[in-house]
Order: sequence, then structure tokens, then C-alpha cells
Amino acid sequence: MLSEKPKIKAFESLFFVLIFYLPFQIALNLVAGFDVLSGRLLIAVLFLFWWFKLKPIKKFSWLENETVLALALFFLIGLVSVFWAQNHFWAWRKLLVFASVFPLFVLTKEIVSLKNRMAVIRIISLGAIISSLVAFFQFSSQFFFGLEKFSYFWSEKVLPWFSGRSFGSLVAENPSWFVQIQDKTVLRAFGLFPDPHMLAFFLGLISFFSLVFFFFLKKRRFLWFLIFCFFSLILVLTFSRGGYLGFLAGFSIVILFSWSKIAAEDRSFLKRGAVLFLLLAILFGGAALGRFYSSFNLNEGSNSGRLLIWQESFDFFLKNPFLGSGLGNYSLSLDPYVDYRNPITSHNLYLDILAETGIFGLSAWLWFIFASAKAAFLKIKSVKREDWILGLGCLGALTYFSVHSFFETAIFNPTVLSFLMVVCGLAAAKNRKK
Repeated sequence: MLSEKPKIKAFESLFFVLIFYLPFQIALNLVAGFDVLSGRLLIAVLFLFWWFKLKPIKKFSWLENETVLALALFFLIGLVSVFWAQNHFWAWRKLLVFASVFPLFVLTKEIVSLKNRMAVIRIISLGAIISSLVAFFQFSSQFFFGLEKFSYFWSEKVLPWFSGRSFGSLVAENPSWFVQIQDKTVLRAFGLFPDPHMLAFFLGLISFFSLVFFFFLKKRRFLWFLIFCFFSLILVLTFSRGGYLGFLAGFSIVILFSWSKIAAEDRSFLKRGAVLFLLLAILFGGAALGRFYSSFNLNEGSNSGRLLIWQESFDFFLKNPFLGSGLGNYSLSLDPYVDYRNPITSHNLYLDILAETGIFGLSAWLWFIFASAKAAFLKIKSVKREDWILGLGCLGALTYFSVHSFFETAIFNPTVLSFLMVVCGLAAAKNRKK
């Protein structure tokens, strides 16, 4: 029989395999109209095994950490909202997304040992590199095979494997894959994700760790810098304006909190790099810059439309500020004839939570994000290099997620939510001695 230490080590290995697999997880079409990403099932299996077989080895309490308590409270509010939802089945389906992904936060926080936390970053970075290469191939192929031909191939032959037949058909019917650049339609980068915004969220949660590794690791520093540049390029090719704003905010936070620790020669390198980046952006990045500047044009079509959607969502919240419509029922409250798979959202995470779970649901979510950011900040105050490296990366990732969430709702994408749980789990894990 395995002793306690080998059990934990073997379980860590399974955890590493899982987080590497998540960006490429296959969708299971269990029954007609019901798609489940396989990673959700694997997370649930791994968590149940830990809970019943390994939990006594490492004591766990729901009340020991405010981040754990905040996430549990948010889940509980979602559970209670099921009872006044117009369609209980829709509410349970949304709740099952949380139930199958939230355990990844607990696993990351409790299982990953101090010495292996940096390994977690390397593994998720490797997965992000492969995912970005796929996205680069997908984006580039339109120029060789033609836009219509390649987008049809991707929607028919690739998308069903990674998004499911039911959800994949909805994405194909309501695509956000295209953008108009100087009167020309261009297929945006999205890779194996259903749309460019979800790929941008994923990269925003991962990319700042490579930047911090470049600043503070001695080995393969410039390799990490090239990886960060590659992630940044792919995020640019998503043409996600919310992603651009989130990336700028996350990058600013990382620089702000690491500037005093960065070596003088690296500061000089950053200044020269910033000048070079601006020159390249002006010379070759006109499309991306135009896309970014359009974020501040309130008269632009999609911006004015988004403002109307926000106003509609906020007005809906004011009618029922404490209970909301019930989890997953906001779209049904607006249109009683829509199917479960529909494109109706607030295009704002905070308004979506307000509309479906009321002020208490949003308060619990904000508490969870704030507690995770505070835990990351405490790591930055640690004297141990590994702690403040992780703290800086987590703080940049959480800043990115929080800013981009003003424009999209990503917590119902299981892959994005999974990596948010990993980031928050790393932030909430106990620090080394200060």
C-alpha cells in the first residue's frame, strides 16, 4: 500500500496531466442537444477521488480561508436561485458548470506542493503555446485556402470536436469569428475555442506568468520573453477590444508591482522595447490600433449596441435587485421563445450576475475575486522568490480577467473558468515563511 507522500505525488502527476489537457479537451455529445466538455468530468472524478481518498492526509476546512468561503457562498447563492428560476432545468445546467469546475480551485490550492507550483505555470504555459500555435495556423490558413472555404471547414470538421455538435452549430450560426478591417472581412484568431474572446481570456490568464519569469528567473529568460511576445501576438490577432484593454491593465499592474525588483539593465531593455513596440504598432499594426481606438468611440455600431444591452440588463436588475431571474434564465426572461443554446447575454459579466442572482450573487463573486487578488498581493510581500513570482503573475491575470469581464461573460466557458480556478488556487495557496 502506498504511503501518504507517494499518494500525493502520484495525485499531483494526474493533476498536471489534467491541466495540460484542458485547452484541448474533447466535447462529448452524450445526447442530442446536450454537450459536455470531457475536462469537466475529469475534474469531478479527480476531486471526488481526492475528497474520499486523500483529503484526510491534508486537513481541509471550508472556513479556513476567505477565498474558499467566498466561492462556496457564490455557488450557494446560485443554487438557491434555482428555486425561483422560470426554467429549473436551465438553471441546473448552469449550476452544473460551476459544480464541475469550481473543484479545480480546491485541488490547486490543496494538492500542489510548494516545490511544484512553478511546475504548474510551466505546464499551463506549454498548453497555451500549443493552443496559440493552433490559433496561428487557423488565422493564417484563410490567406492560403480562402476565407469562406476555410471557415466552413473549421466549423464543420474541427469545431464539433472541441465545442460539441449542439453548441458548435449555434456558434456557426451566430459567429463572432469575423472582423471588418478596411472594408475587408478577416477571420479572427480563436483556435480551438468557440470564439476569439474566449481565446483572449485564456491567454490573458496565462501570459503574465511568462513575463514575470522573464524578469526574475535566471534560466531561459529570453525564451520566456519570446513566449510572452508570442502570446501577445495571438491576443492581438483575436481583435478582441476587451482583451486589449484587459491586457493593458494586467501589464500595467505587473510592471507597477515589479518595477522596484527589476534589474537596471532589464528596465532599460523594457524602455527600448516599449519604443520599438510603438514603432512597429504604428508601421504595421494599423488594423489592431484602429480596433483598439474604436473601443472609445461610443457612436461606433457595436459599441452603441453594447451600451443599449447594458442599459437593458441594468433595468432588468432594478426590477428584481435581490433575487434576479435565477441562474441561466436571463435570456428566457427577455425572450420566452429562445432555446437553451442562444446568444443572448449582457456582454458584461457583472451585469449578467446581477440579472440572474441579484446583488448578493455579485457581492459574493466580487468578494471571491478580491480575496484572490489580496492573497496574490500578500505573496508579493513575501521574501521568497517563488512566492512573489507567483503573486505577480496571479495579480496580472486577475486584473486582466476583471477588466475584460466588463465586455464579455466568460465564466460559463468551462476552459476559461478552469484556468481562472487554477490562478485563484495558486494565489490562495499558503505562502512560504515571510
